[in-house]
Amino acid sequence: MRQRLTPTDRRARILAQAARLIAERGFDGTEMEDIRLACGISRGGLYHHFGNKHAVLDGLVAEEVTKLAEALRESEALPILTLITEGSTHLGQAPGVLAGMRSGAERRAYLSSLEQAHDTILSAPLREALAPHVRDGTDPAHLAELFLTVTAHINRREILGTWSAAQSAGFAATALAALAPMLKTPEALEPLIAALKSQGEGA
Repeated sequence: MRQRLTPTDRRARILAQAARLIAERGFDGTEMEDIRLACGISRGGLYHHFGNKHAVLDGLVAEEVTKLAEALRESEALPILTLITEGSTHLGQAPGVLAGMRSGAERRAYLSSLEQAHDTILSAPLREALAPHVRDGTDPAHLAELFLTVTAHINRREILGTWSAAQSAGFAATALAALAPMLKTPEALEPLIAALKSQGEGA
């Protein structure tokens, strides 16, 4: 007898199939009907979870950002280090669903989903994780917001092709050097800043 999936498992399966199709065909080349057929479910079963293709993209990006939030909660390292080492393609991490975003319109849609996920999923855990690490007089919410704002700026510039990877790395090094004095242990960022500066040389 065919086992009935729970709503959570069904949603996860839809996202897994969508990720595979987008990687193969690109976001524009993947339709809701393609996802439905890959999952072997009814239209009602698909649209119960996702009202349109952009909602699927939101779900895929949210999955990736949720993993970063979980890494923050599990790590005892400086939160900024955790986020960058776990989420930065400059340090060898896979690009995830972004790899299937090929046109400018697709990449702008991805950025919209990413910024939404940062705000709704990552902001609060980052603020909480930063609290023990900031200097007296520094509001961890302000530092979290500054970090996410800088991250969004770098993402937009590089993903839309305004900056090269080297330019992004160089800017990230400068931004981290500016944020470091707000931390109790700014020296903890020095190796990362040096690595990013090295990547940014000649940009």
